[in-house]
Amino acid sequence: MASIHIVGDGAIGLLLAQHLSQSHHVTLITRTKRAVTYHYQQQSDTQVIACQHTLSTEIPAKSIDTLIIPVKAYQVVDAINELYPKLSAHGSLILSHNGMIDCSKELAKLGSNQSAYFLSTSIAGYKVKDTVYHTGQGATWFGPLNLSAQCHYQKLFSQLFGTFKNAQTTSDIMPILWRKLAVNIAINPLSALEQIKNGQLRQPKYAARILNLMNEVQFIAAKAGVNLALNELLTLAYTVMMQTAENRSSMNQDIANNRRSEIDAMCGYICKLAAKQHITVPYNQQLLDEVKKCELNTSV
Repeated sequence: MASIHIVGDGAIGLLLAQHLSQSHHVTLITRTKRAVTYHYQQQSDTQVIACQHTLSTEIPAKSIDTLIIPVKAYQVVDAINELYPKLSAHGSLILSHNGMIDCSKELAKLGSNQSAYFLSTSIAGYKVKDTVYHTGQGATWFGPLNLSAQCHYQKLFSQLFGTFKNAQTTSDIMPILWRKLAVNIAINPLSALEQIKNGQLRQPKYAARILNLMNEVQFIAAKAGVNLALNELLTLAYTVMMQTAENRSSMNQDIANNRRSEIDAMCGYICKLAAKQHITVPYNQQLLDEVKKCELNTSV
């Protein structure tokens, strides 16, 4: 039985807590210590997630064996900086977020025996008050982010995520992250701006815009050394739209609830890489600008 700390009480963190608490000791690091419940798809009953709660200030230094950070992309760097002193000398750090960010400086602070991993998951759910609703399984990928993790990722995966449905490992997580970024960009911004469910993006009126977005993602990925086929990205995006047809994307929910979105880690990431290469990506730039404007309007 592993001892696992999970940062926050967002939907993905709670879904992970529910699964991992079946076989391991799970502690949620939250601002408040309220019990949280889990509801699976169309079942009528809910169940209390079997986990403890703690504040980050209550955790002794170098005491965490496994730390999972499944927070918003713009919260990742602060979470790492706050909690990496709590990680044990042989501890494992697992990141899981939408989009892509550069946290190489933060990961460089880890000791030579501390391992960093990425958990890319498409398990679907949403949170209402203190209940997380699990609406779909999706695919899960797990892979190493540093040298120490290369030696241990298969064993840790088997220990923690081996019973996940549609879960597997990869020694090179970057192509997986780029594919997920492409899906994020195809679904999240448009569904947020239009305030529609994911499946509605399959309407023909969105096809040209999605194609142009994916073309820019594929081009910038190649410039970053990751070669992806455009037809593969389109097929994947439309498959996820179909599989999550009745879901509302996380950005859709953020905009609807006047919260900051993760657009900077999606279209913003593409625009930033493109700018470094003096390349224009007008379709991603337009979506970035539109979502930023929407965020500004909803915050007034």
